[in-house]
Amino acid sequence: MKYLWYNTVKFIVKIGLFFTHKKIKVHGTENIPKEGAILFIGNHQNALIDAIIIPTTTTRNIHFLTRASVFKIKIVDKILRSLNLIPVYRLRDGKENMDKNIAIFNQCFEYLKAKKAIQIFAEGEHHLFRRILPLKKGFARIILGTLQKYPDLEIKIVPVGINYDSHLNFPSSVSVYYGKPIVANPYFNTEKIDPSYKQIIDKVSSELKQLTTHIEDTEKYDEIIEQLTDLNVDFLNPIETNNTLKNLSSKTPAKKVKKEKINWFTPIHILTKINSFFPLLIWRYLQPKIKDIIFTNTYRFALIMTVFPLFYTIQAGIISVIFNYKYGLAYLLFCIITGIITTKTTTVTP
Repeated sequence: MKYLWYNTVKFIVKIGLFFTHKKIKVHGTENIPKEGAILFIGNHQNALIDAIIIPTTTTRNIHFLTRASVFKIKIVDKILRSLNLIPVYRLRDGKENMDKNIAIFNQCFEYLKAKKAIQIFAEGEHHLFRRILPLKKGFARIILGTLQKYPDLEIKIVPVGINYDSHLNFPSSVSVYYGKPIVANPYFNTEKIDPSYKQIIDKVSSELKQLTTHIEDTEKYDEIIEQLTDLNVDFLNPIETNNTLKNLSSKTPAKKVKKEKINWFTPIHILTKINSFFPLLIWRYLQPKIKDIIFTNTYRFALIMTVFPLFYTIQAGIISVIFNYKYGLAYLLFCIITGIITTKTTTVTP
């Protein structure tokens, strides 16, 4: 029953992502083991969207480690736990709560023993930088603790690079790169513990830097981003972008002029906006109130999943009452078609 609930929500979320993103490209799914204990470790540049993009692009049933602050409301806590979300406490959640992580880690040990999959964003925080931040030790501690308890268990790490052409604009596109699995066992000595976990952290970090754009030079970060933008690099292709980075000179490259194309679907985009006037009004009111801009796409996704379909359904109901249910259904079909065309054909700037 739990798997039915999980897969039903997963299907609904995939529909929401379809209407939130112009393109969702997935690479390397052949690298995901069909069974066995796995840790999916990804970069974290788009808040909730990152968390749901991995489970919706793989067939594995995944348990998520996520910030404990979202579990504060009892009914929300119950729903999140039913969807395999696991709270993790950080210092900002209060020093007195840190001991709760012992039980959380023990829970993870048992999930891995049962050969399940766990998802972790090892950078420890979300951000808008096109680079991999230094990884935290949490994932390594989970592996070590599991191997201390179950030394014969093989644990694999699947690095995941999540790439966006634009982090904040609509409709952004996303590419997901699943790297080759890393067998974690050789990196751990359960008798002589390395408290820094340097080898495994370096290995995972190195793999992630190949699966997403990684700008190493933080001092010249803005300058490099400007150069890459002028070259019209495809941020959805981290392999090509990282190759461009290697050959990027200190001199500003000649800007590649992108030929402006006429978007013949613009009239439909305008029609969609007129038809969605009330939900867009809510979005215009809500957007400036988002304190952490990295949550922009998360809020947008939430509205696309709730307010937009509710508004269209109410409109269809009114049309059905005034005219005929067939006209109401036709209106709903019109909303779906124009919504798809608008999402898939709107021009997006990085």
